[in-house]
Amino acid sequence: MTNILRPKKLDELGIKNEIPKTSKLINDILKISLPAAAETFLVGLVGLMDTIMVGSLGKEAISSVSITQQPVYITLTFCFGLTAGIIAIVSRRFGQNDREGANKALRQTLVLGIIISSIITILSLVFGRAFIKLAGAKPDTIDNATAYFKIVSSVLILNYLRILILAGQRAAGYTKMTLITNIIANATNILFNYLLINGNFGFPRLEVRGAAYATIIGNIVAFLVAFASVYRSKRFVSIHFKENWRLDIETIKSLYFVSLSAFIEQIFVRIGFFLIAVIINNLGTDAVAINTITQNIVSLSFNIIDGFAIGAAALVGKSLGEDKADLSYAYGVLSQMICIGIGIFMMVIIMIFRKPLSDIFTNDKMIVSQAAKLLLFASIVVLPQSLQWVTTVMLRAAGDSKYTARGSMYSVMIIRPLLSYILCYPLSLGLYGAWAGMLIDQTFRLIHNEKRFLSLEWIKIRL
Repeated sequence: MTNILRPKKLDELGIKNEIPKTSKLINDILKISLPAAAETFLVGLVGLMDTIMVGSLGKEAISSVSITQQPVYITLTFCFGLTAGIIAIVSRRFGQNDREGANKALRQTLVLGIIISSIITILSLVFGRAFIKLAGAKPDTIDNATAYFKIVSSVLILNYLRILILAGQRAAGYTKMTLITNIIANATNILFNYLLINGNFGFPRLEVRGAAYATIIGNIVAFLVAFASVYRSKRFVSIHFKENWRLDIETIKSLYFVSLSAFIEQIFVRIGFFLIAVIINNLGTDAVAINTITQNIVSLSFNIIDGFAIGAAALVGKSLGEDKADLSYAYGVLSQMICIGIGIFMMVIIMIFRKPLSDIFTNDKMIVSQAAKLLLFASIVVLPQSLQWVTTVMLRAAGDSKYTARGSMYSVMIIRPLLSYILCYPLSLGLYGAWAGMLIDQTFRLIHNEKRFLSLEWIKIRL
């Protein structure tokens, strides 16, 4: 195990810090990653329950909500770029015990988030219907999909602030607070889903719009809890209104170095995902419903992996801030091993329980049958995705987002949409073609990013 955790190249670079016992490293990983994994799993579970509750209204309702997924993520593109920057900087400053530097970066990121999200909110409300139509909405879904998108977009500013605050908390290793925040927000979301979708306990029956209102109520609650957790806090990450909120050139440069590349990567990813969504949406309402069920089930495994990726990113960034590159590498390798194990376990679970899992979404037997069959193939994606994602997030945390951006450009924006289209239409494989394209995409990015991780070039980056 020692040889795996400490390659000879580290010695060649003159890095010779003492690495703790493997059991100690695993304990560190689990301590920070398990709350993050629980949080991201709960977020995914709420998304799944959203789909189940909306599914009671029929396949058109499922498709309406599903069509808005990529447009909603596109509105968050800038936020994800800023998140990569704040995680990289705060985790480094945490390792350097530079509390002021970390909080200065967080404050300025929040200011940028307010400005950017305000602009995107206006654009979303004005051009929402055209955007949803471009995403492939059909006459039987466009009205509900547009309404859902505009309602969710109305609190985009609070969503940006909540995501950025929680990213700062995670980067400092305080994943329990983000777990608590999302438990409260998710419980609120589920409660109002129940009350507003079908009109229970005297509440109006708002159907798809009810799901949208439940989502924004949950987001508002999440923001309030997240803000309360950092306002005048004595923990490493805190916000005080009396502090200096003016933009600082040096801090902006550090944010720019990581966030710009991460933002560009997100642009590539979102364009690619949007094109793939259009390809799938044009297969028809039935195909969208089947794909939505499949995606929701497979995504639960990704949510767990995302939690471990968050934990790995915090530990890698902190270790680099402490000038312990060999320790960051050891944390990275062990996190990869854990994620592979989780991926194998989740793939087997999905394969075994694919029919009952599909059955909880809708009463449409044809949709359930086709989703269960597709899951047998789609679950294979979990394996390369598990290792690819944790490696990608660790590289971003090290500030190596330019490299991951190049991989996303080639794979997500070009290779996957092109292959998905060819496999879906000319070769007539339908949804199986789209998932085959995803499998190839995940495998390509896995090879691309793992090569970079093993090269150790990322440990040379300074923030």
